[in-house]
Formats: sequence, C-alpha cells, structure tokens
Amino acid sequence: MWDRVLGEMLGSGIFAVDGDRWRVHRKLMSNMFSRNLLRHTAAITTRKLGGILESFDRRCTEAAETKGDDGFSINIQDVFFRLTIDVTSILTFDLDLHSVENEKQHAFALAFDELSNLCQKRFTDPLFEIKKLFRLSYRERRIPVLKRIVDEFAYKVISSKRRSAEDGSPL
Repeated sequence: MWDRVLGEMLGSGIFAVDGDRWRVHRKLMSNMFSRNLLRHTAAITTRKLGGILESFDRRCTEAAETKGDDGFSINIQDVFFRLTIDVTSILTFDLDLHSVENEKQHAFALAFDELSNLCQKRFTDPLFEIKKLFRLSYRERRIPVLKRIVDEFAYKVISSKRRSAEDGSPL
C-alpha cells in the first residue's frame, strides 16, 4: 500500500518497502547513524535556530517601532518546515537551501512540500489508483510535475558531487 500511495515521493527506499527489501535498506542505513552525525545535526540545527531567533528579534523590534502593541504573527508550521528542509538538505546533500534566511522558499522545498501533501491525500481516496492511472484529477496530473522538480534537483546535486569526487575535490 505504501509504495502505491507514496511511491512517487519515497521511491523504493526504506520508507516504502517491507520484508527483505526493508531489512537490506535498514542494514545500509544503520551504518550512517553515529554520534558524529548526531553532533553535526545538533550543530546545524543550533545555528539555524539562532538565525530564526535573530529574525524574530528583528521583527519584534520593527513591530514595536511601527505597530505599537499590535505585534506580528508567526506561521510556526512554516518556520518548522523551513528549519527541517534546511537541516535535511545540509545533511543529505551538503547544500544549504537557506529557507530559514530567505523570504521566498527554494523551488525544491516548495515542490517537496506540495508533493508530500498531494501523495498523503491518496490515503483517503479509494479511487486514487484509477485517477492515477488515467490522470483524472488535478492531484494526479500535478504529482508527476512535482516529482520531476524534486528529481531534477536531486540528480543535479548528485551529478555535481560525482564531478567533484572525480576532480579530487572534497565532498
């Protein structure tokens, strides 16, 4: 079921397979997790959170000067998504998308977010497989477009890393 619903997003990796294929992926992935990775993740997250707090402080100061007691609003879900996408992209691609710092989201982040939302909606649609097969809904026509954006970004990063490795540059 998972691979049919989330296949475009998750591929055939650890999150979308069961049984023997899951065990193979689990064994490969378990070697990646270590204390050093945890420390590295914590350092990245701490740095990014510092940027978020600086942004909040700046906005508080601006709001106090211009709006008085009206303050300002924060979309905390957006903040958490930006933090997550930045930390994850640094860890997986060694590439900072600067989602936290920039007002406009990176195309990859936007596509990934929309793709995950659209795929998740399939769980509540008993006819999604027919709609997917014949592209009968906006969702099923949009998913391949978003997948292409996500894939192109990932393949471009992978290609760049391979070229760097071939040139002897540090990854």
